[in-house]
This record gives sequence, C-alpha cells and structure tokens, in this order.
Amino acid sequence: TRHFFHKTSTKCYFCQLVFKNQIQHHSKPVPSIYINWTAAQLSNMTSTAKLSALGFCGADDSVNPRLLALIGQNYPLVEFGVLFRPDKEGQPRYATKNWVSNLSNILSKNSNTKVRLAAHLCGSYVNDFLSYGANDSAKETIDLFLKQLHDWGFRRVQVNATAVNGVFTENLAYDLTIHSFLSAVRSYPELEFIVQKNEETSPLWSGLLKAKDMPENMVFLHDESKGTGKEVAEGWPTDPTFVATSKKIVGFAGVSYFSHLIR
Repeated sequence: TRHFFHKTSTKCYFCQLVFKNQIQHHSKPVPSIYINWTAAQLSNMTSTAKLSALGFCGADDSVNPRLLALIGQNYPLVEFGVLFRPDKEGQPRYATKNWVSNLSNILSKNSNTKVRLAAHLCGSYVNDFLSYGANDSAKETIDLFLKQLHDWGFRRVQVNATAVNGVFTENLAYDLTIHSFLSAVRSYPELEFIVQKNEETSPLWSGLLKAKDMPENMVFLHDESKGTGKEVAEGWPTDPTFVATSKKIVGFAGVSYFSHLIR
C-alpha cells in the first residue's frame, strides 16, 4: 500500500508519525515531485530547477486530518493527494467523502496558511471525465464533483487514466475523448488538471499535445508507475521536446530521490 514518503528518507517516517505504526513501513521513498522550469531551463535539462510541490498521496480515513493540517502548515511545499474512486471509497488509500469534508472544515478554520490538496481521480470518475463532451449524464456527474472538490479546497485534479486505476482505456486515442478532456479542463480555469504521462496513456497525452491553444491550467506528470508507487529504475525522463511543450510545470513520480537527482 502506498501512503506518504519523505524524499530524503530510506524509511517511511511519515507513516510512523501519521499512522502510528498501523501499517508496514516502506523501504523506499517514491514521492511525486512538481517542478517549475524557466524558459532557459527548458533548453538545458541540467539547469537548476525550482521545486514547487512535493506530493504525498494516499491520505485516507486512518489519518487524523489535524495531523495533515499541522504538517501542511509547517511545510508549505507539501501537497496532499486524495484518491477518489467510488467503488473503493472507504478502503485503504481511498478516503470517504465524510473524512474529506472533515479535513476541509479543519483546514478552513485556519486562514493564515493554505494547505495544498490535489484530487486524484480514478475509476468511474475518469471514465465520466473522458466522456465529458459526449454524454450529458457524465458531464453532470463531473460538473457536480469538480465544484464539490473546489468547495472542499482542492485546487489541482490529477486524472489517472490507466487500467490499474479502474479506467476503460480502449478509447484514449479517440478525437471525442481528447475533446471531452479539453472541454472539462477549459470549463474549470480555477482548477489545475494533471495528465499522467506514461506508455499506457500515450494515446491520450499525445493527442492533447496536438491541441491548438493548449489550456494554461493543464500540466503533465511523468509517471510510468501509473500511480502504484513503484520505483522506475530508468530514472526521470528528460525529453526536452515534451518538457518544452508542457509549458512551465512538469511533475515526476515513481522515481526514488536517490536514483536520480536534479542538479
């Protein structure tokens, strides 16, 4: 089970703090890291990059929301990822909506520090998201959910369009799928949408990159682990064409801090 990882630790000390030894510790850290690149850095991948967020994914009902608030307030770069998949709600790594609502209420009471939240969509939420421009029922479901996420305090939404996350991937290359994705993104400029970039989602992200006037609120996450938290031995990708196309923000996941360093 993937929970939270400290980027400079060889053990999951965050799990020890939050979960109070309720789960087995992980042997390797696998954080999700988001980096801002300047124009000059886009042409030189060895340049210094600015770390804009470090994602800890998998908060669920076993976590005390007040501890997340405390950590987020003291470490503003931390972004807590909450997975949403209706058929797994309440299971490990998938928080219930009641827990999310409680977290939101706790965070809203402290207006001095904004704790970062990212919603990671899986299962039927992604299937509906990919049908946003083709199915009225799917559009209604996504509209209601995205508005609820914003009310809860989420400002980023990751779309996990892979089979392991319970998504029908047969139509990722369809023009209607690309249109639906872009339509949903453009309908909510107050949210930033994260596209998982891996071999399986290639039909989707390659189609999105061909779009004219790519939305400013759409960014990309290099994640060959497909959200499973497994380390990718090859290290972080350094495709300058892709990074340049992704404008200023690019994320990396499934790679150990020790296996590949940004200088």
